Amino acid sequence: MLPEYPQFKPFSPADWHAVQEHLGLETRTICELSLTNFAIWREFDNSQLTLINGNLCVLINPLNEPGYFLEPLGNERLAETADICLKHTKRMSRLSHAFIEKLPEGRFRGVCLRDQFDYVYSVAEMAELKGKKFDGKRNHIRKFGRDFPAHRFARLDTSIRQDALKLFDKWYKIREESRFFPKMAYVAQRSALEAALLNFDKLKLIGCSVTVGDSLAGLLVGSVLNPEMIDLHLSYTDPEVPGVSQFMLQQACAQTYSSYKLINLEQDLGIPGLRKAKLSYHPLRLEKKFEITG
Repeated sequence: MLPEYPQFKPFSPADWHAVQEHLGLETRTICELSLTNFAIWREFDNSQLTLINGNLCVLINPLNEPGYFLEPLGNERLAETADICLKHTKRMSRLSHAFIEKLPEGRFRGVCLRDQFDYVYSVAEMAELKGKKFDGKRNHIRKFGRDFPAHRFARLDTSIRQDALKLFDKWYKIREESRFFPKMAYVAQRSALEAALLNFDKLKLIGCSVTVGDSLAGLLVGSVLNPEMIDLHLSYTDPEVPGVSQFMLQQACAQTYSSYKLINLEQDLGIPGLRKAKLSYHPLRLEKKFEITG
């Protein structure tokens, strides 16, 4: 049972059903409001749950920044609920534009969080990659096919767990000197990947992989965010296999995620290379996020 504020309980797998029920009260479009992200980042986020005015409120206590509340999951007395949240933590963060619009204008001090914007694309466009703007992507894919003819694209089989973790370690190794990928990021992302693979069926995840010969060269893990949108949580590729990331994403949209209209590739976190890569796919829109303070 979920406690009433000011009592909290640590988020655990026993809460998945209750959280999903609250998430399902309306259409969600930002990646933070995903049961999968709550579940796989649980150890890093140290999230806690409480009920305020009947709304489920999630308090995030990450290892790398001060704590904050996400937007309430519910629609009861939202301004009053926000006041209580802000009194407790001084800030609410990663708030959707839809939530901000429900608050009284001018009552809260807010800022836009560009580094947290989600990138949303057309699945059909990402599958077809038509037009001059995607010339570079198609060239990478053709070269991948020529250089690695013994490749295979398939639905993700979680029995490859150890291979997946080895692939992640290889992917991370060339990034570990970057200030954007500290040791904390390694531990957090590896833990998230392990959690996703161990709870793949329970969380109803949808993934795919690419093998080159006998080696795992790439994997993607996503889940349904709303009836039209797939949310891509994790993506790792072998840095020694050029073009595999472009090939894998194109095939994922053409096959694995083809029944969805939109794909959310989540944030760039202010990482220059990641921002450039996400923009190069020409998103349909950026899902804005905000922070308000007390």
